[in-house]
Amino acid sequence: MSLPVTELFDLIARSNVNSAWGALTVEVLARLGVECIVTSPGSRSTPLTIAAARNARVEALTILDERSAAFYALGLAKRTGRPVALVCTSGSAAVNYWPAVLEASMSGTPLLLLTADRPAELRGCSSGQTIDQLKLYGDCVRHFSELALPECTPGMLAYLRQTLVHAVNISLGANAGPVHLNFPFRDPLSPDPRATQGVVAASVMEEAATVSTRPCEAVALGVGLDLVALERLSSHSKGLIIVGAENPRCGDEAFADAVAMISNKLGWPVLADVLNPLRNHASESSALITRYDSFLRGAESESSSLQPTAILQIGTLPTSKVLRAWLGARDAVSFLLTARPLNTDPLHRVATPLYGDVHSLAEHLQHQRVDTEWAAEWSSCEARATLAIDQQMQGIETLFEGKVAWLLSQHLPVGTTVFLASSMSVRYAEYFWVAGNRACGVYCNRGANGIDGTLSTALGVAHGGSPAVLLTGDLAFLHDSNGLLAANQLRGSLTVILINNNGGGIFEHLPVAELDPPFETYFSTPQNVDIAKVCAAHGVPHQAISDWAQLVATITGATVPGLRILELTTDRKADRQHLLEILSASTL
Repeated sequence: MSLPVTELFDLIARSNVNSAWGALTVEVLARLGVECIVTSPGSRSTPLTIAAARNARVEALTILDERSAAFYALGLAKRTGRPVALVCTSGSAAVNYWPAVLEASMSGTPLLLLTADRPAELRGCSSGQTIDQLKLYGDCVRHFSELALPECTPGMLAYLRQTLVHAVNISLGANAGPVHLNFPFRDPLSPDPRATQGVVAASVMEEAATVSTRPCEAVALGVGLDLVALERLSSHSKGLIIVGAENPRCGDEAFADAVAMISNKLGWPVLADVLNPLRNHASESSALITRYDSFLRGAESESSSLQPTAILQIGTLPTSKVLRAWLGARDAVSFLLTARPLNTDPLHRVATPLYGDVHSLAEHLQHQRVDTEWAAEWSSCEARATLAIDQQMQGIETLFEGKVAWLLSQHLPVGTTVFLASSMSVRYAEYFWVAGNRACGVYCNRGANGIDGTLSTALGVAHGGSPAVLLTGDLAFLHDSNGLLAANQLRGSLTVILINNNGGGIFEHLPVAELDPPFETYFSTPQNVDIAKVCAAHGVPHQAISDWAQLVATITGATVPGLRILELTTDRKADRQHLLEILSASTL
């Protein structure tokens, strides 16, 4: 039952102190712009859960598994840029948030962790379902605060409001990320429908819920750009712009426009990972390079015509190990542009940090006299590698994992949201995702680079947004199969394209693959699970895809609401061989 705020505050007047505290918490968060609260069942969190369920301003979801719930919230926050609140009971429930909290911290994603707890007198005395929740997530949260025990005095209600205001503000700051608020509650936890005495007047609650900040508005970034460093940057005619994983606050098209402006002013080509908007807004940039992993493997990568004197890195480095190794071997000055106060250089180069966003840099740079042959040489390498890859792909009739990303990039409906699982899914996409103008938003859990919560995060990304596609392998899918329990919460459409090669295909590309035993048992770890039966057990539609025409027809057909699974069975050893042949053919 969702109630308007006037009726809600009247109801609070007949409730207990805990219920009033919970109701004010949810109402203030709603007024601050928090639109979704993800709860998991539990007793100690009753005041917060009931408040979320009754408040018409927020969407309250319920997901059984706290680990899945946290990743679902993470995905939604990644797509919207708004903090999503999580509510759980005391004890080990909060520990299950940990993997998602880690990813949120490393990817700069705003989350509000509202963990219910026992009061102080029940801690450290063998009380049930009680652990030490104080600073549970350590340095992985931007801020921690333990709330006082609920009191319904004007001063304490004002304290609760301002604690929430600051929590939301911190989660959206220049270094955005998760914030942890621990809520101790004494019994009684449930509202008392028989109570006749008001705990607090509705007028007092209304005054306490008043906020003056603008709802969920990201904190503006300072310019923070060193003008002397910009002059040094601009003095180079042979430079490269490297763009890694980036989900910009400003929007995909605006980000692509700003990077294109920087490229045009400097005359430098742009090497773009698949995990930023550039490959899906390709017309914005005249010198977009996406096949670097192919042609930088060959002898021509050492050609003097490709040697930069300067490198501008925007955000983190791309996924490609080939590119990272090549950059690490260059004798070039480096500039690291980042909107967050982070060290984004695992290569430990002699580098100048630039704190700001791409728009600030684009505006402050002056137009330079460009070396047109420099960008043309890179574009020529790009064209030859692209032609070689396309010819190889067109000739592959058997199901090959790498061809899926190649086809998706050309046939997904415009505006489709894409989530890429870690391991080989994201790598194949980096190798083969074709640059175009389909305006697909691309997401991935590349903060910690793990496969944790893959399905749940993709469900969150799809929730309330445009139709979405998840590209994943079988191990990443099965690792988060509990995410299937959250499918009934999805408001939207998610198509899972599941590559089933019965094991961890990424390990086939490592030296350990030659050691069998123990390779199959301890590294590849085939699970031999019937995916169709798993889906049937959860009431999720499943379809086996047997050829490329069927895949293209399915992904270009009418949008199907809810969750569905498309399964392609491949041979991971054959996949590895196909990849080597394609990369060899496209190496210059």
